[in-house]
Amino acid sequence: MSTAPPPTPAPEGQPETNALSRMTGVIVSPRKTFSEISRRPTWATPFITICLLSIIAGGLIGMKTDWRSFFERQMSQNARTDQMPQEQKDRILASQMTWAPKLAFAFGLLGTVFVVFLITLLYWGAFNLFNGAGLGFKSAFGIGTHAFMPSIIGSLLAILILLIKPRGEVDPEHFLASNVAAFLPDGSPHWMEVLGQSLDLFWIWTLALVAIGFSAANPKKVKPAGAFLIVFGIWAVWVCSKTAWAMF
Repeated sequence: MSTAPPPTPAPEGQPETNALSRMTGVIVSPRKTFSEISRRPTWATPFITICLLSIIAGGLIGMKTDWRSFFERQMSQNARTDQMPQEQKDRILASQMTWAPKLAFAFGLLGTVFVVFLITLLYWGAFNLFNGAGLGFKSAFGIGTHAFMPSIIGSLLAILILLIKPRGEVDPEHFLASNVAAFLPDGSPHWMEVLGQSLDLFWIWTLALVAIGFSAANPKKVKPAGAFLIVFGIWAVWVCSKTAWAMF
């Protein structure tokens, strides 16, 4: 029975860094840090941090959003619901207002876990398939969780903003003005809103780190230019698909 080869030790004179150093390292020195992560993968600290901050942000959104005004605005922008009798609208609003705060809190955890695993699985498969990267899932998950450091920064900023803003002045879709949709005028087409939400500073930064991480893990098989092409190519297909769907 064949066994996996032991992890390659760090070069002499360069001791392995701790978890917090790795989290800051992917921001200030991403290629070097991801190379180390691929040799000796770790993921627990960034993953738990992402989840905790997302839960806090989701809870604050649930508490500080004026859900009635939010859903009334959404209804007015939907031709089908806008033409409903007021009594039917009120029943829908009552149900939405009951569940929205709980869903915002739950999505903070479940949504984050789903996205981190999805991105890891998607690009782990893509790089192994198209480039023969030969990475195990543990290495890919280490790269994936650390690549979400921009999300941690975004969550910290979001929590600060949500703590400062009074209840009722929080827009759950644009509480952190980090994407193009936050700057679109009221009444913009839905497809433009969907496209603008995809053009997010922290998300694009995360994808760039994913590309750097997988190319650093196996530089002989995965060149930086090719890594960026795979990562942003798959992302562009997804963005174009959901934007086209929003047009109908």
